[in-house]
Amino acid sequence: MQLKMFSKKFENAPSGFWIRHRFFLCVALGVLLLDQGSKFWVVDRLSEGFSGLSGFSEKAKKFLKDNPEQGSRGYHYMPKSAMEISASYLRFSYAENTGAAFSIFADWPEKTRRWFFNIIAIVAITAIFYFQLKLPKLASRKEVWIRLGLPLVLGGALGNYADRLARGFVVDFIQAHWQNKLFWPSFNIADIAISAGMVCLILDAFIRKEA
Repeated sequence: MQLKMFSKKFENAPSGFWIRHRFFLCVALGVLLLDQGSKFWVVDRLSEGFSGLSGFSEKAKKFLKDNPEQGSRGYHYMPKSAMEISASYLRFSYAENTGAAFSIFADWPEKTRRWFFNIIAIVAITAIFYFQLKLPKLASRKEVWIRLGLPLVLGGALGNYADRLARGFVVDFIQAHWQNKLFWPSFNIADIAISAGMVCLILDAFIRKEA
C-alpha cells in the first residue's frame, strides 16, 4: 500500500520534476560524499579513531555510528599525525569541533548543544528545499548564482549534520596558517561548500534584487 502511494506521488509530480532538480540534487550529493569521504580518510590516517580495526566494513560502521568519550586532552579520537601540504601555509591535521563555526557554543552542555544543532539544521535544510522549489521551472542566467548556492549550502549542511548525528562532533582537518605564526581555525570540505554557497547567494541578492 505504501509503495503504491509512493509511486503515485511521483506519477503526479510536475512535468520535468527530475530534470528541474537534477543539478541541485547532484551538487548537494556530490558535496556530501566528498565531505564524508575526506573525513573518513582523516579519521583513518590522521587519528586513532579506527585503532584496532582492520576491515573497511568495521571502520565504516564505527564512522557512521559511534559515541566516543572525550579524553583528558579534550579529544574523542586522539590525533596521531599531520600531513604537510605547504610547510608555510597549509597542512592536514585532525581536529574536532563540538560547536558551530569557530567553535561557537562548544562550551554548552552536550544535551543542549545537540538539541540546538538538530533544530538549526532541520530549519536550514527545510528552508533550502523551500527556496529551491520556489524557483521557476525554466532556469535563466539571472538565477545561476542561487541555483549553485543552494545545493552547495545544502551539501555542506548535511555533511556537518551527519557528523553530529554519528559522533556528536564535527571532524575538521584543513589548517591554514602563515608560517606557523598566524592560524585560521581548522575547517573541512563542508565548511568550504557552505562558505562558497553563501557567497553565491549574496551575489544572487545583488544581481536579481529579490527579497
